[in-house]
Amino acid sequence: MKLYLVKEDEREVWVAALAHEHMYSYVANTGMFHDNNALRNDFYMERDFRYEPIGAAEARRLIGDGVGSLDEEEDADALAEWRSDTNALAAADVLSMAAGFDE
Repeated sequence: MKLYLVKEDEREVWVAALAHEHMYSYVANTGMFHDNNALRNDFYMERDFRYEPIGAAEARRLIGDGVGSLDEEEDADALAEWRSDTNALAAADVLSMAAGFDE
C-alpha cells in the first residue's frame, strides 16, 4: 500500500492510499479511509490533482492537521454514503500496512 498527499494547486485535499489499483481517501469526518473510484480514475487517467508520495508518519501528521475534512452541509450526500460504508478501512490499519513501504 502506497500513501499520497493529494493536492489541487497548493490546497491539500486528501491523504490517499493506493492498494491493488483501488484508491482510498481519508475522510476526516468519518475517521476512515473509503474507496474513492473518482480519485482512482483521476490518478490513472485524468490527473486533475497532483499526487505526492508520503510516508506513514507524514500521513499521520496530515490527518492530525485535518486534511480530508469535508463541509457537513455542502458534502452531505457524499458524507451520508461514506458513513454507511461497511467496507471502510480504519486509518490505523491503513497506516500500519503502508509503514512497510516507507523503507
